[in-house]
Amino acid sequence: MLATGSAGTAAADGAWTEADYFAPVPEVLTVTRLAQPLEHVPGSVTVIDRDIIQRSGARDMTDLLRLVPGYLVGGFNGANITAAYHMPLDEYGQRNLVLVDGRSLYNSGYANGTTRALMTVALDDIERIEVFRGTNSAAYGANALFGVINVITRHPADVERRRVAISVGNDGIRDVTAGLAWEHGASQHRLTVHRRGDEGYRPGSGVNDDRRVAQLHWRADGVAAPGWEWSWRAGVSDLALGMGYAGNVGDAPRTMRYRNLYGQAQLRVEVSASDAVQAMLSWDRIDTDDRFDYAPIPPVVVDFGAREQRLALELQHQRQWGEGLRTVWGLGWSDDRIRSRPLFDTEAVISAQRWRVFGTAEWAWSPRWLLNAGLYATHDSRVGTGAWPRLMVNYRLGDHHTLRAGVTRAARDPSLFDLAANVRYRFPTPPYEIATVVSSGTIEPERLLVQELGYLGQWPARQLTLDVRLARERLRDYIEEIRVPGSQRRDFINRGGFAMRSLEYQLRWHPRRDTRLWLGQTWTDAEWIDANYLRQPPRRMLTGGWWQRVGAQWDLAVLAAAQSRMSWRQPGRHSLPGRLRLDARLARTWRDGPTTSELAFTVQSVGGAQPAFIPERVLDRRVFVTWRLSQ
Repeated sequence: MLATGSAGTAAADGAWTEADYFAPVPEVLTVTRLAQPLEHVPGSVTVIDRDIIQRSGARDMTDLLRLVPGYLVGGFNGANITAAYHMPLDEYGQRNLVLVDGRSLYNSGYANGTTRALMTVALDDIERIEVFRGTNSAAYGANALFGVINVITRHPADVERRRVAISVGNDGIRDVTAGLAWEHGASQHRLTVHRRGDEGYRPGSGVNDDRRVAQLHWRADGVAAPGWEWSWRAGVSDLALGMGYAGNVGDAPRTMRYRNLYGQAQLRVEVSASDAVQAMLSWDRIDTDDRFDYAPIPPVVVDFGAREQRLALELQHQRQWGEGLRTVWGLGWSDDRIRSRPLFDTEAVISAQRWRVFGTAEWAWSPRWLLNAGLYATHDSRVGTGAWPRLMVNYRLGDHHTLRAGVTRAARDPSLFDLAANVRYRFPTPPYEIATVVSSGTIEPERLLVQELGYLGQWPARQLTLDVRLARERLRDYIEEIRVPGSQRRDFINRGGFAMRSLEYQLRWHPRRDTRLWLGQTWTDAEWIDANYLRQPPRRMLTGGWWQRVGAQWDLAVLAAAQSRMSWRQPGRHSLPGRLRLDARLARTWRDGPTTSELAFTVQSVGGAQPAFIPERVLDRRVFVTWRLSQ
């Protein structure tokens, strides 16, 4: 939610001008696949623009998502940090879809989800992040159960020709980013190299969670003919993540290797003033190497390694039928494959193919009423057929004030590991074989029903925006891994699920052009239908930010994230008390001819170390300095 413009072009006195009040209304691109102003969107959206990304002091995506109401950041160790809506009910990001320029980031193997995918995005490449807070299966299908994080990267024409940034701090923080942008004939190119590393939650605490990330990303854009725009993207991310704990033979210290290679091609054709067609082809390969010797039985090696591959094709057509009616519809196909003897006890490829059709209609049948109707239907070769509709009505109370109400059905398909896991360990002495996770393959998709009310108020003269969301969500057939009674073997089952009632708001205020203020709060009440499963999200959460430019050279940012008592695991021993985290950043910028330099000092968790997952898992205070140079 909120404009994408930068606050960096302030007038000398910092005051707003009449031109600012009547500037074009910002649009979001993610929710329905149609570009829409905020008052037309069927739900609540948070937009983190380039200005906030640069000034936040964030080192990765999870730091930025602390700014989104309802999003919680955490992880079982400091090398595997994730962020998701309705955490810890979605601990690995399995129910929050992450897209980068429309390409899905999702791991279908062991501990499937988007935890590691969030680490494969370089912040320096991001133009904006649109976060839809609430289910969006009606537009994007499975894995968009709780929301969509859509990362839109920078066009090469908007990137500095040369840029470099270096960060150095405590706990082993060593980050380097370098990039180039150039033109070649009729095409424009962007190349980014990035390395990031630190020593995890708290070095010396017995948790092996140091992290090293290396990335290379390339993007090229061009115009083949009038109305024909093309774009190519390719890259690789190498992650070396610390895992395990000292003295734990069942989870010994080691380094997990995770590599993601990708390629993507897009073509957009403006057929006419009212018709546009878009095609996208993407390919991903994920190689995971994670193994260690099981000390009690020397011949046994615990192994979670796998090779995954995804190929996806999508065609989309947009049409303006008249002044009050627009539609978008499309077809898609994807093929997911995994090869892993340790996870599936076979050399054969485990695969699933999905075919899908989707569509959204936006109909303004009067100046005050607007209808968003969407439907996503799919056939999964392993799960079967499903369809997920959305119906949302927006009512314009007056200029800049909108009410919305609607109902959405959604679902999440089981992953390939959920459906076909067969993890066995064999050794030469009795009992010869131990089966640890063997899936019966009988689980059904999770099903979600959401009833939602909302309000969007905008006061342009005050540069103030308020977005309120009230929702009731009912999830059935929650997928959980359990131990089979009378056995050491584990399987996946569908549990009863939960009912959740939530109220949240986000306030964005620009009292002056050099000042930005954000405030968001969330109140949640989750009740499990199956009382044996008691993960509890915090009942109250707060997020806030203050960005202040002082003169032409100085910039200050203060970010806050707080939550009440919660439990990642079982309540009691694993419960965390309420906590508040404050981050602060002070930066000075200066120019020397064509070169712009910035020196920034950032402190994360100003108040000191605090528990981040369970009481004994503590996140240290981090202090680092960043020097940035661009031309």
